[in-house]
Amino acid sequence: DDIMDDPGRWYQNDYGSTWITEALGSFSTYRKEFQFGKDGWLTASMSARDWNKDGIIEDPPSLYTKDDAAFMEVPDHTGGVIFRNTKPLPDEYRIEYKLKTVDFGGKRGGTIEYDGRINGYNQTGCKSQHPWGEGSNTKGWPEGWTGTAESFSDPCLWQGVREGRYAYNGFHFMTIVDFQNPAPRNNHFWHYRRKVLMDSFSIHPDRVEGGGFDPNVCDSNTKEYYKYSESNFNTVNMWISGLPNWKPGKGGLTGNSQWFLTDCNGGVAKRGVESAAELLPERMGDDGEGEFYTFAIERNTSGYTLEASGNFARVGEKTIRFFRPFEMENGDDPIWHYNTNADGGYDGKFNQALVQDDNFGAYTWPDQWASDSAFPDYFVIGDLYTNVYEGSASVTDFKLYGWGDATTTEPPTTQNPTTVSPSISQNPSTRSPTLSPTTSPSRLPSEKPSETPTTTTYYPSETPTNIPTQNPSTLPSKAPTDVPSKSPTDKPSNFPSNSPSQEPTTESPSQSPTEVPTASPSDTSGAASVFESKANNRFGLMIIGLCEIGMIFYNIRK
Repeated sequence: DDIMDDPGRWYQNDYGSTWITEALGSFSTYRKEFQFGKDGWLTASMSARDWNKDGIIEDPPSLYTKDDAAFMEVPDHTGGVIFRNTKPLPDEYRIEYKLKTVDFGGKRGGTIEYDGRINGYNQTGCKSQHPWGEGSNTKGWPEGWTGTAESFSDPCLWQGVREGRYAYNGFHFMTIVDFQNPAPRNNHFWHYRRKVLMDSFSIHPDRVEGGGFDPNVCDSNTKEYYKYSESNFNTVNMWISGLPNWKPGKGGLTGNSQWFLTDCNGGVAKRGVESAAELLPERMGDDGEGEFYTFAIERNTSGYTLEASGNFARVGEKTIRFFRPFEMENGDDPIWHYNTNADGGYDGKFNQALVQDDNFGAYTWPDQWASDSAFPDYFVIGDLYTNVYEGSASVTDFKLYGWGDATTTEPPTTQNPTTVSPSISQNPSTRSPTLSPTTSPSRLPSEKPSETPTTTTYYPSETPTNIPTQNPSTLPSKAPTDVPSKSPTDKPSNFPSNSPSQEPTTESPSQSPTEVPTASPSDTSGAASVFESKANNRFGLMIIGLCEIGMIFYNIRK
Protein backbone atom coordinates (compact mmCIF):
# COMPACT_ATOMS: atom_id res chain seq x y z
CA ASP A 1 0.00 0.00 0.00
CA ASP A 2 1.02 3.65 -0.06
CA ILE A 3 0.34 4.29 3.64
CA MET A 4 3.32 3.04 5.66
CA ASP A 5 5.05 0.75 3.19
CA ASP A 6 8.75 1.54 2.81
CA PRO A 7 8.27 4.59 0.53
CA GLY A 8 4.89 5.34 2.14
CA ARG A 9 3.06 8.62 1.84
CA TRP A 10 2.69 8.74 5.65
CA TYR A 11 6.42 9.29 6.16
CA GLN A 12 6.59 11.93 3.44
CA ASN A 13 3.74 13.87 5.02
CA ASP A 14 5.46 13.71 8.42
CA TYR A 15 9.10 14.37 7.49
CA GLY A 16 8.76 16.21 4.18
CA SER A 17 9.56 15.45 0.56
CA THR A 18 13.34 15.42 1.14
CA TRP A 19 12.85 12.31 3.29
CA ILE A 20 12.58 10.27 0.08
CA THR A 21 15.93 11.39 -1.32
CA GLU A 22 17.95 12.03 1.84
CA ALA A 23 16.68 9.23 4.12
CA LEU A 24 15.15 6.42 2.06
CA GLY A 25 17.48 7.18 -0.83
CA SER A 26 20.63 6.94 1.28
CA PHE A 27 20.81 3.14 0.88
CA SER A 28 19.61 0.35 -1.39
CA THR A 29 17.37 -2.55 -0.45
CA TYR A 30 17.64 -5.97 -2.05
CA ARG A 31 14.96 -8.64 -1.90
CA LYS A 32 14.56 -12.25 -2.97
CA GLU A 33 11.85 -14.90 -2.72
CA PHE A 34 11.60 -18.56 -3.64
CA GLN A 35 9.18 -21.41 -3.14
CA PHE A 36 9.82 -24.79 -1.57
CA GLY A 37 7.94 -27.74 -0.12
CA LYS A 38 5.53 -29.92 -2.05
CA ASP A 39 4.17 -27.98 -5.03
CA GLY A 40 5.88 -24.88 -3.65
CA TRP A 41 3.29 -24.36 -0.90
CA LEU A 42 5.82 -22.48 1.26
CA THR A 43 7.71 -19.33 0.33
CA ALA A 44 10.86 -17.90 1.89
CA SER A 45 11.25 -14.13 1.56
CA MET A 46 14.43 -12.20 2.37
CA SER A 47 15.56 -8.60 2.50
CA ALA A 48 18.93 -6.93 2.99
CA ARG A 49 20.38 -3.42 2.98
CA ASP A 50 23.30 -2.09 0.98
CA TRP A 51 24.33 0.86 3.13
CA ASN A 52 26.62 2.64 0.65
CA LYS A 53 24.82 1.60 -2.55
CA ASP A 54 27.86 -0.05 -4.08
CA GLY A 55 26.02 -3.25 -5.01
CA ILE A 56 27.53 -5.27 -2.15
CA ILE A 57 25.51 -6.12 0.94
CA GLU A 58 27.64 -5.54 4.02
CA ASP A 59 25.87 -7.96 6.41
CA PRO A 60 23.68 -10.29 4.37
CA PRO A 61 21.16 -12.56 6.10
CA SER A 62 21.35 -16.28 5.39
CA LEU A 63 19.04 -19.26 5.25
CA TYR A 64 20.30 -22.83 5.20
CA THR A 65 19.39 -26.31 6.38
CA LYS A 66 21.09 -28.54 8.96
CA ASP A 67 19.87 -31.40 11.13
CA ASP A 68 16.53 -31.46 9.35
CA ALA A 69 15.69 -27.83 10.19
CA ALA A 70 15.87 -24.45 8.47
CA PHE A 71 18.22 -21.92 10.07
CA MET A 72 17.80 -18.20 9.57
CA GLU A 73 20.56 -15.79 10.56
CA VAL A 74 20.07 -12.04 10.45
CA PRO A 75 23.39 -10.39 11.43
CA ASP A 76 22.11 -6.84 10.95
CA HIS A 77 18.81 -5.36 12.10
CA THR A 78 18.14 -4.03 8.59
CA GLY A 79 17.85 -7.54 7.16
CA GLY A 80 14.85 -9.84 7.26
CA VAL A 81 13.95 -13.50 6.70
CA ILE A 82 10.41 -14.88 6.83
CA PHE A 83 8.45 -17.99 5.92
CA ARG A 84 4.89 -17.73 4.61
CA ASN A 85 2.29 -19.64 2.62
CA THR A 86 2.50 -19.18 -1.14
CA LYS A 87 -1.24 -19.25 -1.82
CA PRO A 88 -4.01 -17.91 0.43
CA LEU A 89 -4.93 -20.13 3.36
CA PRO A 90 -8.34 -21.82 3.26
CA ASP A 91 -11.22 -20.29 5.19
CA GLU A 92 -10.74 -22.91 7.94
CA TYR A 93 -7.35 -24.31 8.80
CA ARG A 94 -4.71 -25.12 11.39
CA ILE A 95 -1.10 -24.11 10.68
CA GLU A 96 1.67 -25.25 13.04
CA TYR A 97 5.43 -25.67 13.22
CA LYS A 98 8.25 -26.34 15.69
CA LEU A 99 10.67 -23.69 16.89
CA LYS A 100 13.95 -25.46 17.67
CA THR A 101 16.14 -22.49 18.61
CA VAL A 102 15.69 -18.75 18.93
CA ASP A 103 18.19 -15.99 19.74
CA PHE A 104 16.58 -12.62 19.02
CA GLY A 105 17.33 -10.88 22.29
CA GLY A 106 16.35 -11.52 25.88
CA LYS A 107 18.59 -12.67 28.70
CA ARG A 108 21.14 -15.49 28.67
CA GLY A 109 22.74 -16.39 31.96
CA GLY A 110 20.71 -13.69 33.67
CA THR A 111 21.93 -10.79 31.53
CA ILE A 112 21.13 -9.20 28.17
CA GLU A 113 24.86 -8.77 27.49
CA TYR A 114 26.26 -12.05 26.20
CA ASP A 115 28.45 -13.30 23.33
CA GLY A 116 29.63 -9.75 22.69
CA ARG A 117 26.10 -8.57 22.01
CA ILE A 118 23.53 -6.39 23.76
CA ASN A 119 20.00 -7.80 23.79
CA GLY A 120 20.89 -9.86 20.73
CA TYR A 121 22.37 -6.95 18.73
CA ASN A 122 26.03 -6.78 17.78
CA GLN A 123 27.87 -3.74 19.08
CA THR A 124 29.16 -2.50 15.72
CA GLY A 125 27.98 0.94 14.63
CA CYS A 126 24.61 2.51 15.33
CA LYS A 127 21.41 0.50 15.54
CA SER A 128 18.32 2.57 14.90
CA GLN A 129 14.93 2.61 13.19
CA HIS A 130 16.40 4.64 10.32
CA PRO A 131 14.67 5.79 8.19
CA TRP A 132 11.24 4.92 9.65
CA GLY A 133 10.98 6.49 13.11
CA GLU A 134 8.18 6.41 15.66
CA GLY A 135 7.02 9.78 14.35
CA SER A 136 8.62 13.21 14.38
CA ASN A 137 6.64 14.30 17.44
CA THR A 138 7.58 11.30 19.62
CA LYS A 139 10.33 11.05 22.22
CA GLY A 140 13.67 9.25 22.17
CA TRP A 141 15.41 11.13 19.36
CA PRO A 142 19.20 11.40 19.88
CA GLU A 143 20.95 14.70 20.41
CA GLY A 144 21.66 16.24 17.04
CA TRP A 145 18.37 15.26 15.46
CA THR A 146 16.92 18.26 13.63
CA GLY A 147 14.05 16.68 11.74
CA THR A 148 15.46 18.13 8.52
CA ALA A 149 17.36 16.78 5.55
CA GLU A 150 20.68 17.37 7.33
CA SER A 151 19.96 14.56 9.80
CA PHE A 152 17.89 12.21 7.60
CA SER A 153 20.75 10.14 6.18
CA ASP A 154 22.62 9.56 9.46
CA PRO A 155 21.33 6.36 11.15
CA CYS A 156 22.91 7.48 14.44
CA LEU A 157 20.42 10.36 14.64
CA TRP A 158 17.32 8.15 14.56
CA GLN A 159 15.65 6.44 17.51
CA GLY A 160 17.80 3.55 18.70
CA VAL A 161 16.81 -0.12 18.85
CA ARG A 162 19.84 -1.54 20.69
CA GLU A 163 19.67 1.00 23.52
CA GLY A 164 17.36 3.88 24.29
CA ARG A 165 13.74 4.69 25.00
CA TYR A 166 12.36 2.57 22.15
CA ALA A 167 15.00 -0.20 22.24
CA TYR A 168 13.82 -3.77 21.79
CA ASN A 169 14.51 -6.97 19.90
CA GLY A 170 12.00 -9.64 18.96
CA PHE A 171 10.72 -12.40 16.74
CA HIS A 172 7.35 -13.26 15.23
CA PHE A 173 6.52 -16.83 16.24
CA MET A 174 3.52 -16.61 13.94
CA THR A 175 1.19 -13.90 12.70
CA ILE A 176 -1.73 -13.80 10.28
CA VAL A 177 -1.71 -10.77 7.99
CA ASP A 178 -4.34 -9.23 5.74
CA PHE A 179 -2.54 -8.94 2.41
CA GLN A 180 -1.10 -11.23 -0.23
CA ASN A 181 2.54 -12.18 -0.62
CA PRO A 182 3.98 -10.61 2.55
CA ALA A 183 7.69 -9.78 2.56
CA PRO A 184 9.99 -8.06 5.09
CA ARG A 185 9.21 -4.36 5.49
CA ASN A 186 9.68 -1.61 8.10
CA ASN A 187 8.13 -2.32 11.49
CA HIS A 188 5.42 0.36 11.37
CA PHE A 189 4.03 -1.01 8.12
CA TRP A 190 3.16 -4.26 9.92
CA HIS A 191 1.38 -2.48 12.75
CA TYR A 192 -1.51 -1.84 10.35
CA ARG A 193 -1.52 -5.22 8.60
CA ARG A 194 -1.76 -7.97 11.26
CA LYS A 195 -4.92 -9.81 12.34
CA VAL A 196 -3.69 -12.10 15.14
CA LEU A 197 -0.18 -12.97 16.28
CA MET A 198 2.26 -14.49 18.73
CA ASP A 199 5.59 -12.75 19.15
CA SER A 200 8.44 -11.94 21.50
CA PHE A 201 9.07 -8.38 22.61
CA SER A 202 12.49 -8.29 24.29
CA ILE A 203 12.58 -4.81 25.76
CA HIS A 204 15.88 -3.20 26.72
CA PRO A 205 16.08 -1.98 30.35
CA ASP A 206 16.34 1.59 28.98
CA ARG A 207 12.76 1.23 27.83
CA VAL A 208 11.66 -0.21 31.16
CA GLU A 209 13.50 2.24 33.41
CA GLY A 210 13.69 5.36 31.24
CA GLY A 211 10.36 4.93 29.50
CA GLY A 212 8.41 3.63 32.48
CA PHE A 213 7.28 0.61 30.48
CA ASP A 214 7.22 -2.58 32.58
CA PRO A 215 4.36 -4.78 31.33
CA ASN A 216 2.82 -7.75 33.10
CA VAL A 217 3.73 -11.40 32.55
CA CYS A 218 1.25 -14.12 33.50
CA ASP A 219 2.01 -17.19 35.61
CA SER A 220 -0.56 -19.50 34.01
CA ASN A 221 -0.45 -21.90 36.97
CA THR A 222 -1.19 -19.42 39.74
CA LYS A 223 -3.10 -17.00 37.47
CA GLU A 224 -1.08 -14.17 38.99
CA TYR A 225 0.97 -11.49 37.24
CA TYR A 226 4.60 -10.54 37.75
CA LYS A 227 6.53 -7.75 36.08
CA TYR A 228 8.53 -8.04 32.87
CA SER A 229 11.57 -6.71 34.75
CA GLU A 230 11.40 -9.89 36.89
CA SER A 231 11.37 -12.17 33.83
CA ASN A 232 14.13 -13.53 31.59
CA PHE A 233 13.03 -11.09 28.83
CA ASN A 234 12.04 -14.04 26.57
CA THR A 235 8.28 -13.70 26.86
CA VAL A 236 5.52 -14.90 24.55
CA ASN A 237 2.78 -12.44 23.63
CA MET A 238 -0.50 -13.85 22.28
CA TRP A 239 -2.75 -11.13 20.92
CA ILE A 240 -5.14 -9.76 18.35
CA SER A 241 -5.26 -6.53 16.37
CA GLY A 242 -8.37 -4.40 16.70
CA LEU A 243 -9.55 -1.18 15.09
CA PRO A 244 -6.84 1.41 14.40
CA ASN A 245 -6.43 5.02 15.34
CA TRP A 246 -8.30 6.51 12.39
CA LYS A 247 -6.93 10.05 12.85
CA PRO A 248 -3.58 10.28 14.69
CA GLY A 249 -2.10 13.61 15.68
CA LYS A 250 0.71 15.39 13.90
CA GLY A 251 4.07 13.68 14.04
CA GLY A 252 2.55 10.35 15.06
CA LEU A 253 1.75 7.02 13.44
CA THR A 254 -1.39 5.03 12.90
CA GLY A 255 -1.64 1.39 13.93
CA ASN A 256 -4.13 -1.16 15.15
CA SER A 257 -5.20 -1.36 18.77
CA GLN A 258 -3.57 -4.30 20.53
CA TRP A 259 -5.51 -6.80 22.68
CA PHE A 260 -3.58 -9.39 24.71
CA LEU A 261 -4.70 -12.82 25.90
CA THR A 262 -3.44 -14.52 29.08
CA ASP A 263 -4.71 -17.00 31.65
CA CYS A 264 -4.45 -14.24 34.24
CA ASN A 265 -7.21 -12.25 32.53
CA GLY A 266 -9.35 -15.32 31.99
CA GLY A 267 -8.49 -15.47 28.31
CA VAL A 268 -10.40 -12.26 27.67
CA ALA A 269 -8.56 -9.96 25.28
CA LYS A 270 -7.31 -6.90 27.15
CA ARG A 271 -5.76 -3.63 25.99
CA GLY A 272 -2.12 -3.12 26.93
CA VAL A 273 0.89 -5.40 26.62
CA GLU A 274 0.68 -8.59 28.68
CA SER A 275 2.72 -11.74 28.11
CA ALA A 276 1.19 -15.21 28.35
CA ALA A 277 4.41 -17.15 29.07
CA GLU A 278 8.21 -17.18 29.12
CA LEU A 279 10.40 -19.32 26.89
CA LEU A 280 13.54 -21.09 28.10
CA PRO A 281 15.84 -20.52 25.10
CA GLU A 282 18.93 -21.87 26.85
CA ARG A 283 17.30 -25.30 27.04
CA MET A 284 16.54 -25.35 23.33
CA GLY A 285 18.91 -27.03 20.89
CA ASP A 286 19.41 -27.99 17.27
CA ASP A 287 20.99 -31.39 17.97
CA GLY A 288 17.72 -33.28 18.45
CA GLU A 289 18.13 -33.40 22.22
CA GLY A 290 17.09 -29.87 23.18
CA GLU A 291 13.65 -28.58 24.04
CA PHE A 292 11.43 -27.13 21.33
CA TYR A 293 8.19 -25.18 21.20
CA THR A 294 5.21 -25.72 18.92
CA PHE A 295 3.20 -22.72 17.75
CA ALA A 296 -0.13 -22.97 15.97
CA ILE A 297 -2.97 -20.77 14.76
CA GLU A 298 -6.41 -22.08 13.85
CA ARG A 299 -9.30 -20.40 12.11
CA ASN A 300 -12.87 -21.66 11.97
CA THR A 301 -16.16 -20.07 10.97
CA SER A 302 -16.38 -17.93 14.10
CA GLY A 303 -12.85 -16.92 15.14
CA TYR A 304 -9.17 -17.62 15.66
CA THR A 305 -7.32 -19.81 18.17
CA LEU A 306 -3.76 -19.06 19.25
CA GLU A 307 -1.72 -21.90 20.73
CA ALA A 308 1.79 -22.35 22.17
CA SER A 309 3.11 -25.62 23.60
CA GLY A 310 6.34 -26.51 25.38
CA ASN A 311 8.28 -26.20 28.62
CA PHE A 312 7.74 -22.66 29.85
CA ALA A 313 9.57 -20.86 32.65
CA ARG A 314 7.89 -21.03 36.09
CA VAL A 315 4.96 -23.16 34.92
CA GLY A 316 6.48 -26.23 33.24
CA GLU A 317 5.40 -28.13 30.15
CA LYS A 318 1.91 -27.34 28.94
CA THR A 319 -0.24 -25.99 26.15
CA ILE A 320 -1.47 -22.41 26.38
CA ARG A 321 -4.43 -21.86 24.12
CA PHE A 322 -6.98 -19.09 23.57
CA PHE A 323 -9.94 -18.64 21.27
CA ARG A 324 -11.22 -15.22 20.20
CA PRO A 325 -14.33 -14.71 18.04
CA PHE A 326 -14.17 -12.38 15.05
CA GLU A 327 -16.54 -10.01 16.84
CA MET A 328 -17.58 -9.88 20.47
CA GLU A 329 -21.23 -10.47 21.40
CA ASN A 330 -21.77 -6.72 21.76
CA GLY A 331 -20.69 -6.29 18.15
CA ASP A 332 -17.62 -4.24 19.06
CA ASP A 333 -13.88 -4.85 19.21
CA PRO A 334 -13.52 -6.94 16.05
CA ILE A 335 -10.40 -8.74 14.91
CA TRP A 336 -8.97 -6.50 12.21
CA HIS A 337 -9.91 -7.46 8.63
CA TYR A 338 -11.12 -10.91 9.66
CA ASN A 339 -13.22 -11.40 6.51
CA THR A 340 -11.28 -13.53 4.03
CA ASN A 341 -13.84 -13.25 1.21
CA ALA A 342 -16.41 -10.69 0.15
CA ASP A 343 -19.43 -12.95 0.77
CA GLY A 344 -18.47 -14.05 4.27
CA GLY A 345 -21.13 -12.09 6.13
CA TYR A 346 -19.23 -8.90 6.96
CA ASP A 347 -21.56 -5.95 6.38
CA GLY A 348 -19.12 -3.02 6.40
CA LYS A 349 -20.11 -1.69 9.83
CA PHE A 350 -16.48 -1.01 10.82
CA ASN A 351 -15.59 0.84 7.63
CA GLN A 352 -13.98 4.25 8.02
CA ALA A 353 -11.44 6.48 6.33
CA LEU A 354 -7.87 6.79 7.59
CA VAL A 355 -6.98 10.47 7.90
CA GLN A 356 -3.54 12.08 8.17
CA ASP A 357 -3.14 15.80 8.71
CA ASP A 358 0.56 16.22 9.29
CA ASN A 359 3.48 18.64 9.21
CA PHE A 360 4.16 18.49 5.48
CA GLY A 361 0.93 17.22 4.01
CA ALA A 362 -2.51 15.76 4.52
CA TYR A 363 -4.20 12.76 2.96
CA THR A 364 -7.31 10.62 3.39
CA TRP A 365 -7.42 6.93 2.56
CA PRO A 366 -11.13 6.06 2.20
CA ASP A 367 -12.94 2.78 2.81
CA GLN A 368 -10.37 0.95 4.91
CA TRP A 369 -12.84 -1.87 5.66
CA ALA A 370 -15.59 -1.72 3.05
CA SER A 371 -18.53 -4.13 2.96
CA ASP A 372 -17.33 -5.77 -0.26
CA SER A 373 -13.71 -6.14 0.93
CA ALA A 374 -11.82 -9.42 1.28
CA PHE A 375 -8.58 -10.09 3.14
CA PRO A 376 -7.31 -13.66 2.58
CA ASP A 377 -5.11 -15.03 5.38
CA TYR A 378 -1.33 -15.36 5.06
CA PHE A 379 0.82 -16.54 7.93
CA VAL A 380 4.27 -15.06 8.57
CA ILE A 381 7.03 -16.53 10.75
CA GLY A 382 10.43 -14.98 11.43
CA ASP A 383 12.13 -11.60 11.31
CA LEU A 384 9.81 -9.42 9.25
CA TYR A 385 11.12 -5.97 10.30
CA THR A 386 13.81 -4.25 8.23
CA ASN A 387 14.69 -1.64 10.85
CA VAL A 388 14.42 -3.71 14.07
CA TYR A 389 15.21 -7.34 15.11
CA GLU A 390 18.57 -9.06 14.84
CA GLY A 391 19.54 -12.64 15.64
CA SER A 392 19.03 -16.25 14.60
CA ALA A 393 16.47 -19.05 14.84
CA SER A 394 15.75 -22.53 13.51
CA VAL A 395 12.39 -24.05 12.60
CA THR A 396 11.02 -27.34 11.29
CA ASP A 397 7.94 -29.49 10.76
CA PHE A 398 5.47 -27.08 9.15
CA LYS A 399 2.01 -28.61 8.91
CA LEU A 400 -1.18 -27.22 7.38
CA TYR A 401 -4.54 -28.84 8.05
CA GLY A 402 -8.00 -28.13 6.75
CA TRP A 403 -11.38 -29.48 7.83
CA GLY A 404 -15.10 -29.41 7.33
CA ASP A 405 -17.63 -29.29 10.16
CA ALA A 406 -15.52 -30.61 13.04
CA THR A 407 -16.81 -29.45 16.42
CA THR A 408 -14.40 -30.96 18.95
CA THR A 409 -13.47 -28.70 21.85
CA GLU A 410 -10.57 -30.81 23.12
CA PRO A 411 -7.03 -29.37 22.98
CA PRO A 412 -4.45 -31.22 20.89
CA THR A 413 -2.08 -33.83 22.29
CA THR A 414 0.93 -32.16 23.92
CA GLN A 415 4.35 -33.27 25.07
CA ASN A 416 2.86 -33.76 28.55
CA PRO A 417 -0.92 -34.14 28.35
CA THR A 418 -1.31 -34.13 32.13
CA THR A 419 -0.39 -30.45 32.34
CA VAL A 420 -2.48 -29.09 29.50
CA SER A 421 -3.94 -25.66 30.20
CA PRO A 422 -7.70 -25.66 29.56
CA SER A 423 -8.88 -23.87 26.46
CA ILE A 424 -10.20 -20.40 27.23
CA SER A 425 -13.18 -19.16 25.27
CA GLN A 426 -15.00 -15.87 25.52
CA ASN A 427 -17.93 -17.56 23.85
CA PRO A 428 -18.01 -21.27 24.73
CA SER A 429 -20.57 -22.05 22.06
CA THR A 430 -18.10 -21.08 19.35
CA ARG A 431 -14.95 -22.77 20.55
CA SER A 432 -12.49 -23.46 17.81
CA PRO A 433 -12.25 -27.05 16.64
CA THR A 434 -8.86 -28.69 17.07
CA LEU A 435 -7.28 -31.10 14.65
CA SER A 436 -3.80 -32.51 15.12
CA PRO A 437 -2.06 -35.80 14.32
CA THR A 438 -3.44 -38.71 16.31
CA THR A 439 0.11 -39.73 17.13
CA SER A 440 2.85 -37.32 18.05
CA PRO A 441 5.67 -37.10 15.46
CA SER A 442 8.96 -38.56 16.54
CA ARG A 443 11.64 -36.27 17.90
CA LEU A 444 14.17 -34.99 15.44
CA PRO A 445 17.37 -37.03 14.97
CA SER A 446 19.86 -36.53 17.77
CA GLU A 447 22.89 -37.33 15.67
CA LYS A 448 24.65 -34.18 14.53
CA PRO A 449 26.70 -34.16 11.30
CA SER A 450 30.40 -33.58 11.68
CA GLU A 451 30.23 -30.50 9.52
CA THR A 452 27.61 -28.16 8.17
CA PRO A 453 26.25 -29.41 4.84
CA THR A 454 27.69 -27.66 1.82
CA THR A 455 25.32 -24.93 0.69
CA THR A 456 24.23 -24.71 -2.91
CA THR A 457 23.18 -22.17 -5.47
CA TYR A 458 19.44 -21.83 -5.96
CA TYR A 459 18.11 -19.87 -8.93
CA PRO A 460 14.42 -20.59 -8.79
CA SER A 461 12.25 -19.31 -11.57
CA GLU A 462 10.07 -22.16 -10.37
CA THR A 463 10.38 -24.82 -7.72
CA PRO A 464 13.17 -27.20 -8.86
CA THR A 465 13.06 -30.95 -8.77
CA ASN A 466 16.81 -31.25 -8.29
CA ILE A 467 19.11 -29.14 -6.18
CA PRO A 468 21.71 -27.13 -8.12
CA THR A 469 25.31 -27.90 -7.27
CA GLN A 470 27.12 -24.65 -7.96
CA ASN A 471 28.30 -22.58 -5.02
CA PRO A 472 29.09 -18.89 -5.62
CA SER A 473 31.05 -17.02 -3.00
CA THR A 474 29.96 -13.44 -3.69
CA LEU A 475 26.92 -11.46 -4.65
CA PRO A 476 26.88 -9.55 -7.93
CA SER A 477 29.22 -6.57 -7.73
CA LYS A 478 26.54 -4.21 -9.01
CA ALA A 479 22.87 -3.98 -8.25
CA PRO A 480 20.52 -4.56 -11.18
CA THR A 481 19.22 -1.39 -12.78
CA ASP A 482 15.69 -2.72 -13.21
CA VAL A 483 13.51 -4.83 -10.98
CA PRO A 484 13.05 -8.22 -12.68
CA SER A 485 9.48 -9.40 -13.01
CA LYS A 486 10.47 -12.82 -11.70
CA SER A 487 13.47 -14.67 -10.39
CA PRO A 488 16.45 -14.61 -12.79
CA THR A 489 17.47 -17.86 -14.41
CA ASP A 490 20.94 -16.83 -15.55
CA LYS A 491 23.90 -16.93 -13.20
CA PRO A 492 25.82 -13.69 -12.66
CA SER A 493 29.12 -13.69 -14.50
CA ASN A 494 31.19 -13.25 -11.38
CA PHE A 495 30.00 -16.50 -9.81
CA PRO A 496 32.65 -19.23 -9.79
CA SER A 497 31.86 -22.30 -11.82
CA ASN A 498 33.46 -24.92 -9.61
CA SER A 499 31.21 -27.44 -7.88
CA PRO A 500 31.35 -27.95 -4.13
CA SER A 501 33.45 -30.77 -2.81
CA GLN A 502 30.51 -32.35 -1.03
CA GLU A 503 27.18 -33.07 -2.67
CA PRO A 504 24.16 -32.09 -0.58
CA THR A 505 21.98 -34.90 0.60
CA THR A 506 18.54 -35.31 -0.92
CA GLU A 507 17.44 -38.31 1.09
CA SER A 508 13.89 -38.12 2.34
CA PRO A 509 13.41 -37.82 6.08
CA SER A 510 11.52 -40.40 8.07
CA GLN A 511 7.90 -40.61 7.03
CA SER A 512 5.15 -38.89 8.94
CA PRO A 513 2.49 -40.83 10.85
CA THR A 514 0.11 -42.58 8.53
CA GLU A 515 -2.94 -41.64 10.57
CA VAL A 516 -4.98 -38.75 9.23
CA PRO A 517 -6.31 -36.28 11.81
CA THR A 518 -10.00 -36.80 12.31
CA ALA A 519 -12.87 -34.73 13.54
CA SER A 520 -14.56 -35.12 16.87
CA PRO A 521 -15.98 -38.66 17.32
CA SER A 522 -19.39 -37.05 17.70
CA ASP A 523 -19.21 -35.62 14.20
CA THR A 524 -18.26 -38.18 11.56
CA SER A 525 -19.13 -35.88 8.66
CA GLY A 526 -16.33 -33.44 9.36
CA ALA A 527 -13.18 -35.50 8.89
CA ALA A 528 -10.12 -33.38 8.29
CA SER A 529 -7.99 -33.53 5.19
CA VAL A 530 -4.25 -33.10 5.55
CA PHE A 531 -3.07 -30.34 3.21
CA GLU A 532 0.58 -31.15 3.78
CA SER A 533 2.09 -34.12 5.58
CA LYS A 534 5.36 -34.05 7.47
CA ALA A 535 7.08 -36.07 4.77
CA ASN A 536 6.06 -33.60 2.07
CA ASN A 537 7.66 -30.51 3.55
CA ARG A 538 10.47 -31.52 5.90
CA PHE A 539 13.50 -29.34 5.27
CA GLY A 540 15.72 -32.41 4.82
CA LEU A 541 14.40 -32.67 1.26
CA MET A 542 16.54 -29.84 -0.03
CA ILE A 543 19.34 -27.48 0.84
CA ILE A 544 18.30 -23.83 0.70
CA GLY A 545 20.56 -20.83 0.97
CA LEU A 546 20.84 -17.09 0.87
CA CYS A 547 23.52 -14.58 -0.03
CA GLU A 548 26.74 -16.57 -0.11
CA ILE A 549 24.88 -19.39 -1.77
CA GLY A 550 23.31 -17.43 -4.52
CA MET A 551 20.17 -15.63 -3.39
CA ILE A 552 20.24 -12.78 -5.89
CA PHE A 553 18.66 -9.74 -4.27
CA TYR A 554 16.72 -7.19 -6.26
CA ASN A 555 17.23 -3.46 -5.91
CA ILE A 556 13.62 -2.41 -5.47
CA ARG A 557 14.10 1.30 -6.07
CA LYS A 558 15.92 1.26 -9.39
